[in-house]
Amino acid sequence: MTVNPHIAALPPYNAGLSIRQFEQAYGTPPTAKLDSNETPFGVSPHAINAGQSAVLEAARYPDGNGTDLRAALSAQTGVDVNQIILGNGSEDLIYALYSAVLSPEDHVLTVVPGFGLHSLAAHCLQVPVNTVRYGADWRLPFAQIAEELAKKPKIFAIASPSNPVGVAMSLEELQALIEITPPETLLLLDEAYFEFNPIASLDLLQNSGLNWVSLRTFSKAYGLAGQRVGYGLCSDVALRDGMRNLTAPFNVNTTAQAMATAALADTEFLAHTVQKTAAARAALHSALEEMGFAPAPSRSNAVFFETDQNAQNVATGLRSMGILIKPWAEPGFERFLRVSIGTPENNQAFLEAITKLGLKPGV
Repeated sequence: MTVNPHIAALPPYNAGLSIRQFEQAYGTPPTAKLDSNETPFGVSPHAINAGQSAVLEAARYPDGNGTDLRAALSAQTGVDVNQIILGNGSEDLIYALYSAVLSPEDHVLTVVPGFGLHSLAAHCLQVPVNTVRYGADWRLPFAQIAEELAKKPKIFAIASPSNPVGVAMSLEELQALIEITPPETLLLLDEAYFEFNPIASLDLLQNSGLNWVSLRTFSKAYGLAGQRVGYGLCSDVALRDGMRNLTAPFNVNTTAQAMATAALADTEFLAHTVQKTAAARAALHSALEEMGFAPAPSRSNAVFFETDQNAQNVATGLRSMGILIKPWAEPGFERFLRVSIGTPENNQAFLEAITKLGLKPGV
């Protein structure tokens, strides 16, 4: 079978290395896995109990409507249940959204460095992508964004907090973006790291008059990366239904739905995870600054900074010491590392490893 040449030529997604892959390559588990923005602080015990009960129903198909989880999300967010869509991770929903609204004559706008699928999903459809680059101080370049938005992209995709940078928009900045977004443009606000920097973004979106989607996930703060549960909050029912037509009928399994519903209800566990993440992030940020690096002001569960060496070479050297990080491969950022926030012990192991490598700040 010959694969469509356009699809065959697409670059692979720059994913982290699984523990199993690392073990096969190095013969031992990693000392610190800091490459995929997973939480090291565990999963709600209530979610684990719910998952153990739900697995007993493995012989039956899941609820394709995600009835209980969508109801819980509606109660928490205030968004009508008919405007909420579940996905097998939020990545599932990026592809569904792009396929639902993009035509060959359209184009997408996004900010770089950014989450690769904001561009890759468009390239899959042979739709061009225009980009603007964060400013030197990691602030949004509003003048350039306004210039690009004047070209009326069909989708404007931006993450807050950002992946990989970690910087987050204030409500004032989000309102400013809304005001310069034309009505022809759908605003995709990727809020995968929302729980680490919760702001009233939905209030602004719902009053914007725009077409919009807010994407969120249970993979980060809730610790359910292995269960693959994302969700989209949509500006209207028709948009939600159009996306749903492009997802698999049973795209979120029974165990995942049960665990996500229970995790959502366990606000105390989430608060502890967010607090421990913020403390560990602040400590790692300070340690890197003391070493002369200039990490971006992150509000996510990762830090992003430039070194004097090619990031892929740094990652290879760190792997030999049992440390996994994400070398950023996006053009123009090949010397940047994204390091997930681990436990204090994980973070210390990383700091000792880059000292042994002789890593220096970018120049």
